[in-house]
Amino acid sequence: MLFRFYGRLSRKNADASFMNVSRHYAKAVANARRKENVTIDNEAKNKKGRIPIITCRNNVYNFYEGDTFNKNQPMLASRGWKNKNSRDDHFLIHPYGNNDQEEVQNEIETFKDLNLSSSTCNVLESYLDIHKPLKIQMLGIPKILQGYNVLLAAETGCGKTLAYILPLIHKILEWKQVVQRDVNTPLGLIVTPSRELTVQIALELIKLTKHLNIKIKLITGGRTKRVILDPPVSHVDILVGSFGVVSKLTTFGVYNLEFVRFAALDEADALFHYTFEEKLKLFLKKLPIGYFQEISENGFPNTAQLILVSATIPQRSEDVLNEIVNPKSLQHVTTEKLHKILVPQKFMRVMPSQKPVELLKYIKPKVSSKQRVIVFTNHNSTSYWVYAFLQKCGVSVTNLNGDMPFHVRRGKYGEFLNGKTLVLSTTNGGSRGLDTLMVNHVLNYDFPLDTAAYIHRCGRTGRVGTIGDSKVTNFISRQGEIIVVQKIERAARKMAPIPIFNLVALDREAREKEEKEEEEEEEEAYMNEIIENVEDPENIPY
Repeated sequence: MLFRFYGRLSRKNADASFMNVSRHYAKAVANARRKENVTIDNEAKNKKGRIPIITCRNNVYNFYEGDTFNKNQPMLASRGWKNKNSRDDHFLIHPYGNNDQEEVQNEIETFKDLNLSSSTCNVLESYLDIHKPLKIQMLGIPKILQGYNVLLAAETGCGKTLAYILPLIHKILEWKQVVQRDVNTPLGLIVTPSRELTVQIALELIKLTKHLNIKIKLITGGRTKRVILDPPVSHVDILVGSFGVVSKLTTFGVYNLEFVRFAALDEADALFHYTFEEKLKLFLKKLPIGYFQEISENGFPNTAQLILVSATIPQRSEDVLNEIVNPKSLQHVTTEKLHKILVPQKFMRVMPSQKPVELLKYIKPKVSSKQRVIVFTNHNSTSYWVYAFLQKCGVSVTNLNGDMPFHVRRGKYGEFLNGKTLVLSTTNGGSRGLDTLMVNHVLNYDFPLDTAAYIHRCGRTGRVGTIGDSKVTNFISRQGEIIVVQKIERAARKMAPIPIFNLVALDREAREKEEKEEEEEEEEAYMNEIIENVEDPENIPY
């Protein structure tokens, strides 16, 4: 009996001792954390007034302009994100590409200073209320007018389209005076990777040439057998089309490329993808591209001029061009902002199961305040799911992806463009070239494993002319995504451009199949409509 009493007493003493140690340990940890927080707060106060580059949930990982990045002992906010305990962590990268101090030619105040024709300048000023050229236009237009092959590579939304279509219009007006052509024989050719971008460029050309007697032809593909058997016949000065249909219709002689003297590949990095490489080589060999465009005695060039346009420098351009023209003939026209972060970008570490809830928390406030949002996913199936999920939650949304047949896809982008819906669910097919001035928010529901795709997605907001604050938000949930994020964070801490690389996807065959579905034109319906009312986006065949 006495033994049991002492046993109980000793257990009580042991428990009391254990509790005392635990309390002492907890108090010590609390004191240490309090000191750490004081240190962090003091560091934050010391850095008050400095320009932030990266701000984090844990202030110790904050990075400011003037700080140095130690590549041997890098402090990354995303370093521990491969651990599941990193859930709900986040950090924000602030714009660091807007402060470049490039010298701008102060003498260039109007488009007339760039030696564009007076009729072209009058259209810009009188009908479109555009008076002063943007930087990429100041840099690019003179090179193109001089006859060089040019690579225009600059941040999205900076005015690259006008930088090459204005010189094209200028040259077409001159060439029409000195050469006689048959029907379906264009002088200029613009090729794009997608239907939506093709239509957008064609609309810009129609606006610019409406009073200049230049004939624009828009083709976006599909059911080509019918077109080949019964081809349309008309006078064409500039042919604008998506790659698949242009390639087919020129191969079968529906359009004659003999007189093409200006060939532009818009979103060239997408067209130079390895899945297109052989087809693109065969197509470009049809064009008389020269090292430099020289004008003959009658005023018409002997060779065609090649213009490549992209928000990222094409990685495979030399592989394609080596058999067509010397790649060294390309004059590179770029800006200091290329591949840099131009709008705030938030990276959120979430578990896959969290994403639907976080999506709804993100979307609801923005829709209630009438703000436009583009939600990007990596696969067509996920794009459909996001659409269905938001619809069930009472959010009106438009879905746009390459898996949709033409009769379903037509008019979808117009719904979002004219404000019928405030949310667009799409894949990489909706990330290139589309002019989305009304969009302030981009959400990467799936984070891309290709940094070029990421740059293009981010470029849907913060464009020249966008009103209000813009922001990109990213959900990071998988190991491959973390690797890409860490490379982006490293670049930001070095104040360097985002590196261009493509992390090989695990399911490569599925990814290639999806890309082909988005790009192949056989499934698209041939469009031969005349677009007259460019002010009604709902009726435009996007």
